[in-house]
Amino acid sequence: MMRQSIRPLRAFSSEVSWIARRTQASLAKPGDLVPNKPETSKNDQEPRFPRSIQALHLKPLKREAEHGIPSCDLQLRSFSVQPLEFFSDFALRAAYYLGLPAYGPVPLPRITERWTVPRDNFIFKKSQENFERKTLRRLIQIRDGNPETVQLWLAYLRKHQFYGVGMKANMWEFSELGEGKKMDALPEAEKGEIDAKWSHLGQTKTIGTMEKVEEILNQRRFREAAGLKVPPTTEALVLEVVYGLVKIPNPRVIFSGIQPTGVPHLGNYVGALRQWVQLQRTEPDAKLIYSIVDLHAITMPQPPEQLRRRKREALAALLAIGIDPERATLFYQSSVPAHSELMWILSCTASVGYLSRMTQWKSKLNLGEKSTIDDKQAGSRLKLGLFSYPVLQAADILVHRATHVPVGHDQQQHLEFARECVTNFNAAYGNHLVSPQTLIPPVHRVMSLNDPTSKMSKSHKSEKSRILITDSPEDIKAKIGSAKTDSTPGITYNQADRPGISNLLDILSIFDSEGRKGAELAEQYNDISPKQLKEMVTDAVVGGLAGIRDKYLELLNNGDEYLDCIERIGAQKAQKSADDTMQIVRDSVGL
Repeated sequence: MMRQSIRPLRAFSSEVSWIARRTQASLAKPGDLVPNKPETSKNDQEPRFPRSIQALHLKPLKREAEHGIPSCDLQLRSFSVQPLEFFSDFALRAAYYLGLPAYGPVPLPRITERWTVPRDNFIFKKSQENFERKTLRRLIQIRDGNPETVQLWLAYLRKHQFYGVGMKANMWEFSELGEGKKMDALPEAEKGEIDAKWSHLGQTKTIGTMEKVEEILNQRRFREAAGLKVPPTTEALVLEVVYGLVKIPNPRVIFSGIQPTGVPHLGNYVGALRQWVQLQRTEPDAKLIYSIVDLHAITMPQPPEQLRRRKREALAALLAIGIDPERATLFYQSSVPAHSELMWILSCTASVGYLSRMTQWKSKLNLGEKSTIDDKQAGSRLKLGLFSYPVLQAADILVHRATHVPVGHDQQQHLEFARECVTNFNAAYGNHLVSPQTLIPPVHRVMSLNDPTSKMSKSHKSEKSRILITDSPEDIKAKIGSAKTDSTPGITYNQADRPGISNLLDILSIFDSEGRKGAELAEQYNDISPKQLKEMVTDAVVGGLAGIRDKYLELLNNGDEYLDCIERIGAQKAQKSADDTMQIVRDSVGL
């Protein structure tokens, strides 16, 4: 056995010599820079591309979008960057092979979450353990993609979703232009089918509610409990019982008032007074009642002689602009005591909280809209008369059973409060007062000539900021000539950039015989200069107010007899109108 395990000496020596020769051939020789390598033929070497080209080949291919309309946003999230980058690469390659133009991945801001976990019952910091987790995000956007292809792409990614990577996709759907017009035409196209369904369901049948309610009202026990002597009609049934309102009388009663603050300016004339004159012609059957509300004027203290003079000036101005005392009832508010009496009765049911939210007393005291009666500044300056101003204004309207009140946008809150007073009174004493409706005139806001960003007002220090309806043609020309404009060439209508020019165009449109607006006039006269525009406005205002100044001065110069006579007759008519309402109110209250 020992003999068989010993290898032949000759074979062993030959093997050793071969290893030695191979080792010697691989050793470096003197003068060599690198060890010798076994020589190989050039044909056996595989071609190798530069590293930059190899890196480019490793990137997924992308397709260019023709229009760039987004179709889908895919957001990938992970706690580790390796699976996130790997799956982003996978998603881009899948989009390329499906023919979808993909863009990204765009790194989104990281989401860092931190929290602390108590490890012991102690409150020391060493008994707490802090943790932090960062969420990495990438955004891939598909543009100009077919929705069905995008759905296939998302389904493929869900099927081969990589572990540790979350996905969230948002898709957009785009409809054709003009879709709104198609929707407008749908009701007309389907009207026949809808009517057939309503008829089948019995919605077109009458159930006789009116007849049943009228039958109940005509019952003897109900009429005795309600104090009705005759059965109510169907119209009264709808208004008094179903809606809880009093039937609006016919003909209509229109009431409006103006404070005696002196001669009205152009803004007063355009905003309210001109409509008063027009109502005499457009409402031949309506009962018109116009009042100079001097009781409202004393909410802000002023000298008595000044108030008397301004009352006469206001009355003369109303007659000068064309108010017919035979067609309309014209009187001083203080001449009819029923206004104050009804104001007190209404104040017993009015809400203080509602009054505190009114803006009238805040603007008079130059306070902010969020001011309350609890504020120190408001409490020291606010008087009861100014605070209850809306109650007296509601009494002015309701005492004459007015059905319509022409108001501007700044007075709509007061008319809403008047309706609130009607609701409170009728709920307490029965349906006796009429709820007035709003009569909104055409909007013509006249701005100040010196400051065209604010309304024309008598409280402005400069007399050149306003045009009085009694100004002479020379005064009107001087005021309009000094009106604030700009140096931009040409005429354009832009209230934000060119308020001065726009204000002059609005004034010109007020007296335009064709009824054109300021923007239309700007297009027609776009090549004239501001000086020429002022001349056109001057001619229009002088022509529109022609005759008012002469008649106004004539009324004031003839003494007080004519004005006192007109006011006395109007006060008698107003007193009779108010007495009819107050008799009903006193009986219902128990006075």
